[in-house]
Amino acid sequence: MSLFKNILKPFIQFSDQDETEDGLKESKTQQKAAPAEKAQRLKNSEYTEAVGTAPAATYKSVGGTQKQTALNDYHTYFENLIEEANEKNPLFQGTDFKEFIDSKIDVEAIADEATRYKTAFNVLKRTGLTKERLVTTGREYIKLIDQDLKGFADAYNQQYKADVEQREQLLQKKAEELQSLNDRISALNQDMKQLSQQITQNKEKLNGNKNAFLAAGQEKKNEIEGELEKIDQYF
Repeated sequence: MSLFKNILKPFIQFSDQDETEDGLKESKTQQKAAPAEKAQRLKNSEYTEAVGTAPAATYKSVGGTQKQTALNDYHTYFENLIEEANEKNPLFQGTDFKEFIDSKIDVEAIADEATRYKTAFNVLKRTGLTKERLVTTGREYIKLIDQDLKGFADAYNQQYKADVEQREQLLQKKAEELQSLNDRISALNQDMKQLSQQITQNKEKLNGNKNAFLAAGQEKKNEIEGELEKIDQYF
C-alpha cells in the first residue's frame, strides 16, 4: 500500500483489490530497485547503446514502432535512476517530490487538477512534507538527471568522434585521392590523345616520303630502261 493510502487508511477503507494492486506496485518497485553497481552497469549500457553503431542507427532510421520501443526503454532507465536515488541517496530520505508524485497518481480519479494536487499535498503534509522540500527535492531530481544527460553527452561525443568524424575525415581523404587519380587519368588520356595524333601525323609523313621516294625511283628506272631500249634499237 502506498504512503498516501497508509496515511488515509485510518479514515478510509480501501478495497482488497486496492491493496492487491498496491502489493503489485510495491513488488514492481522492488524489482526496479537494484544495487548501485547494477545501476552503474545499466548507466554504462545505456551510454553504449545510445552511441553505439546498431542501437543509435536503429533509433534514428527505423520505423515508428522501434523508435517508440527505444524511447520507452530510456524512460524506464530514468524512472529506475530516480527510484534508486529515492531509496539510497540520503538527500531523498523521507517524504519528498517522488512520494508526492506517487501519491498524486493514487488520486487520479479526482478530475480537477488543482484539487488533485492539493489533496495529495495536504495528506503528505502530515509526514512533514513542505512546499519548500517538495520544490527543493524536485530540483535535485532534475540535477540528478542533468548529471546523467551530461555523462551521456560526453560519451556520445567521444563515440561520435570515433565512429563518425574519423570516418568522415577518412572519406574526405579517399575522395581527395580519387580526385587526384581522376586528374591523373584525365592527364594520361590527354597525353594518349596527343601521342595518337603525333603517331598519325608521323605515319602519314613517313608513308608519304616513302611512297614519293619509291615512285621517283621507279620513274627514274623506267626512264633509264626506256633509254636503253632506244639505244638497243638504234645501234
